[in-house]
Amino acid sequence: MLAVSSFSAPVISEFMAANDSGLADEDGDSSDWIELCNPEDTAVSLAGYHLTDDAVNLGKWTFPAVSLNPGGYLVIFASGKNRIDPAGRLHTSFKLSANGEYLGLVAPD
Repeated sequence: MLAVSSFSAPVISEFMAANDSGLADEDGDSSDWIELCNPEDTAVSLAGYHLTDDAVNLGKWTFPAVSLNPGGYLVIFASGKNRIDPAGRLHTSFKLSANGEYLGLVAPD
């Protein structure tokens, strides 16, 4: 069950490291992926939010101006391809480690 806060905030709802046969990206690659969910009843802008695999570098990858609808989900590929076109599929500048590592969603502030 997802915790719901008193303000609109997306959460990491699921992720896949070492994706070898699941969801493929637009290049046909089985890239790692991170799924965000908006558990709130209002849309939330992801502009300025960050994803990171480094607790020291909280601004490692920054979202472009995209929104997440109420109750909506968004998959971001953790492929290392660094794609930020809001009209296309989003890709972080880093990949996930199958051995485990830090993964954070950081608010703009």
